[in-house]
Amino acid sequence: MKSFTAALAVLSVAAFCYQVSSSPAAVNFSGPCCTQYSTKAIPLNRVIMYERTGSHCFQPAVIFTTVKGSMLCGNPEDKWVQDIMNHQKDEAGSGRTTL
Repeated sequence: MKSFTAALAVLSVAAFCYQVSSSPAAVNFSGPCCTQYSTKAIPLNRVIMYERTGSHCFQPAVIFTTVKGSMLCGNPEDKWVQDIMNHQKDEAGSGRTTL
């Protein structure tokens, strides 16, 4: 009976940990991850910043923050994603800030 109780406890903890780590609201000290990409290009003038997801994420992505504070994921291989990242780099290099 003790082994059954121990096994049940281990399974419960494992299930809880899996559910927390897969939740978008999970606390993640390594940074956010994306589960899907935006299918529509974001207008360049709506993006205030971007960040790449870390190597701990299942799929690579670029997370864009818009002027309204929304966060959208883009596929780093898509041309529109690369165009926004290049524009942001150019703006940062010119000394101008993007708001």
